[in-house]
Amino acid sequence: MAGGDLVSVLGGVDLFQGLSPRVLGQIAERGHEADYAPGTVVIVQGDAVEGFKAFAPGGAEMHVVLGGSARIDVHGETHTVLGPGTYFGEISLIDGRPRSADVVAGEDGLKTFALSKWTFEDLLEKHPEIAVPMLRVLAARLRADEEPRADAG
Repeated sequence: MAGGDLVSVLGGVDLFQGLSPRVLGQIAERGHEADYAPGTVVIVQGDAVEGFKAFAPGGAEMHVVLGGSARIDVHGETHTVLGPGTYFGEISLIDGRPRSADVVAGEDGLKTFALSKWTFEDLLEKHPEIAVPMLRVLAARLRADEEPRADAG
């Protein structure tokens, strides 16, 4: 994907919303595109993001879906399917804890923009403004989890 197109895609991701084109360009330059065949397990639930794994190519990354799809499974049960413009793997990069789900490439495969743990942390250090949209997203998730469920009670 061309640099300008990738910057545009990243700008549309809620995790990066409101960041300047300059910062989005730096994010785009620091990551890489990755392709996965249908059925490939991209992330394994319980895998650590620390230690040697974090230094291995593809070992500890977050991904923005550019094409295809990804299935999110928790304890063997499918929770959701992600498509272009969505992302996964960010929580472990933020908190350093093991992966919370399996992520499997969909039946048409998966193309992502991947950002390593070390690059992610370096970008946060150099551009603390990156943290603001992330905090908004995480706060929205917490609020959504706290809302009463229509099927409860």
